[in-house]
Amino acid sequence: MMQAVAQVGQWLGLGGSIVANLFNPRLIVIGGYFASLAEWLLPHAQDQLQRLVVAAPAAQCRFVASTLGFGAASRGAASMVVNRIIDELRTIMDSLPRPTAY
Repeated sequence: MMQAVAQVGQWLGLGGSIVANLFNPRLIVIGGYFASLAEWLLPHAQDQLQRLVVAAPAAQCRFVASTLGFGAASRGAASMVVNRIIDELRTIMDSLPRPTAY
């Protein structure tokens, strides 16, 4: 079991190294089930990341586990929908004629 988790960590590190080489982020935040396994995944992922980065600044990148929990993605998606609805309502309200004073 732990060997499988280590292997997942290595693949995560490979993916992270690609992101680090392309975009040079300071942090790569993992969430969901990955975050719950962070204690075992992140050392392997970080080792792989450090081995595979090309540019020196990318070597400063590190993995961290999200503390937002499993529902973070769905809450974020729901907030995007709500914001879109509010924006559309504003557009509709702005297009309506204004009442005039008598």
